[in-house]
Amino acid sequence: MTPVAMHIPDGYLGPQTYAVLWLVMLPIWIIAARKVKRTLKTKQIPLLSLGAAFSFIIMMFNIPVVGGSTGHAVGATLIAILLGPWAAVIAISIALAVQAGLFGDGGVTALAANCFTMAVVMPFTGYYVYRLLVGDRPSPKRRIASAGGGAYVGIVAGAVVAGVLFGIQPYLAHTASGQALYAPYRLDVAVPAMALEHLLFFGPIEALATMGVLAALARTQPELLAARPAAKPLRWLWAGLALLLLLTPLGALAPGTAWGEWSGDQLKTALGYVPGDLDRLSGTWNAAMADYATPGVGNTFIGYLLAGIVGAVLVVGISWVAAALLARRRGSDEAGAAPASQGRAHRGRSLARKTADAVARSVTDVMENEELAARAGLLQRLDPRIKLLSLVVFAVAVSLVHAVWALAAFVVVTMVLAAASRVPVLSFVRKVWLSAGLLALLIALPSALAWFTPGRAAVSIGPLAFTTPGLLGVTTLVTRVVAAAGFALLIIWTMRWSDLLRALSALRMPDIVVATLAMTQKQILTLLRTVEQIHLARESRTLTLGTTKENRDWVTERMAFVVRKSLKTADDVYDAMLSRGFTGTMPSLVRLRMRPRDWIWAAGSIALCAVVLAADRAARS
Repeated sequence: MTPVAMHIPDGYLGPQTYAVLWLVMLPIWIIAARKVKRTLKTKQIPLLSLGAAFSFIIMMFNIPVVGGSTGHAVGATLIAILLGPWAAVIAISIALAVQAGLFGDGGVTALAANCFTMAVVMPFTGYYVYRLLVGDRPSPKRRIASAGGGAYVGIVAGAVVAGVLFGIQPYLAHTASGQALYAPYRLDVAVPAMALEHLLFFGPIEALATMGVLAALARTQPELLAARPAAKPLRWLWAGLALLLLLTPLGALAPGTAWGEWSGDQLKTALGYVPGDLDRLSGTWNAAMADYATPGVGNTFIGYLLAGIVGAVLVVGISWVAAALLARRRGSDEAGAAPASQGRAHRGRSLARKTADAVARSVTDVMENEELAARAGLLQRLDPRIKLLSLVVFAVAVSLVHAVWALAAFVVVTMVLAAASRVPVLSFVRKVWLSAGLLALLIALPSALAWFTPGRAAVSIGPLAFTTPGLLGVTTLVTRVVAAAGFALLIIWTMRWSDLLRALSALRMPDIVVATLAMTQKQILTLLRTVEQIHLARESRTLTLGTTKENRDWVTERMAFVVRKSLKTADDVYDAMLSRGFTGTMPSLVRLRMRPRDWIWAAGSIALCAVVLAADRAARS
């Protein structure tokens, strides 16, 4: 007996791939648990357990195809349609974990990769294709047909992703002579092989299985298709699952090996060699009932049936406990909430309250910036025209410097200027370093890996090696971004909006641009206040949080109202401006005058940038 299609075994993916997929899947599992916790009802626990067991059992039905390979259905789209894609992530992940741990069906190191293809890509793709096809007011027949289309697209998408994971291995890890260390076939072989099998054979099988179950549900319990799970026990579904379980020995009849899951002897026959690290990792985990064989049972079919029973019971038990814990936590949250008589049927703030608070914070930030610009600091005393020109000079200098020490010097200068301008240094550091700096680091850090920047390894974390030239390049980029963003933020924080507009006019910025900026800022503040008042008004008249659909519909209507109001306000303001003699030029009460300190600042800025550039050039030469 061999593992079935799309269950990637140990040894076929290198650490560069399976470690990354573990990092990807961990937050997905956490998010899925939180999503299911918020939406799962106690009466849906049996349905979630049934979905996990159905996926486990249906994957035991190996189906032979042309060429000697085998495959199976998964049931991912079916579970996503009945319970939502996040619940499908939980259900299918449990089934895959039991298969890998107890039966060796799929590798332990590759478990996250298998969950990504079958528990994430398949249900989400299938579910949203289904939603796209089914429309707003579907008939039962359209639901069933759309589910078949979603299931077909979902399993093909999962197969293509699995083919990509197989196909990139020869590029990532190989010997000096070019022999692959893990999966041996490149993208031009792996992706077509996986895609064609599922396009021609396993996709239709997945679609038919999904449509068959939904057709039965449409006749007996149509409320399940409308996302309103029945409260009564799903006895006939459990009976159907038991019948499938009794038929699982048919899966043992399928001859051949799934594509990409060959033994070492098969690979040696086909390639003339066995990939070294594949052979080493293939023995990572010794399953207790490997290949669905029951110890002590000589009959293959009876052993296969017993293994299916053990696995199904284990999957149902784990999924039932997990679902019960999530539902219980949700129930505890609801029980601890304030009573409806106090104006809330659920803990936490309403959508209207959250939105109003967020708008208030945005307006407060604008007002705080105006207050900061009015302080008696170094930069606040300078002419806004000089500050804008010095920003340009500084940006040019930062972009031309190459040495890290020179960029660090610019960062130190911005810190000193922030302190001299009475800007809260900790707040400045947090906004610059934890926003622009962290973003630049996340974007640039992968480029320091040895795969992209060759050189001597400076830091090694498992299979990941960061080279010295790569880390130097990352440090240079991050320091450059922090220096430029820090100085720009200082200029913005220490300049009133009216001063900025007057400076732009003095620097011969077109009047239409200045007028647009002036009116935009005023309109934004006005609309923010309007939005805040709308949400506070709804909050004061509402006793419950409302459903997701009600909140979505209300927000959509308010968005349209705000758009209409903004257009009308713009027309009214423009008519008022014309009646007061507006000619296209924004009048300003700000009077700009150059003082000696402005000339000293300009000369000092240019001199500092010139000295740093000269020193950087001398160091490089």
